[in-house]
Amino acid sequence: MTQLKELSGDLIFPIPVPGQSTAATPDEFTGIIAPFNMKITAVRWIPKGAVTANGTNYFTLTLRNRKADASGTAQPATRSYAATNSSALVPESMTLSATAADLNIAAGDHLTVEKLVTASGLAMPAGTVQVYAQAR
Repeated sequence: MTQLKELSGDLIFPIPVPGQSTAATPDEFTGIIAPFNMKITAVRWIPKGAVTANGTNYFTLTLRNRKADASGTAQPATRSYAATNSSALVPESMTLSATAADLNIAAGDHLTVEKLVTASGLAMPAGTVQVYAQAR
């Protein structure tokens, strides 16, 4: 019997993200527990609503690796709304970390999605973060 980690190519792990209507409130949402050691190859964000960027008051959506014991601080991918707008239901690539180690996820690590705010922030629509990964 073939196991998921034996499949070649990218596997897609979707993380549904609830909206956060309070602009200035940071929040963190549960995601996935890595089923095996993997390397993140891409992360996409699909917002359910449009977002108009603001250079002063914005939020940054992050994929965070909390590790198995919740102590982790690595951010494998981010999407800032300081400069570029989003359209509803249009998938877009999040920026991957330039630190290679941030993209290597151990079996049992907990990946979360976090909304960080700058100044008074922006409201965040619901959506889905898609994590593309390969077994390593």
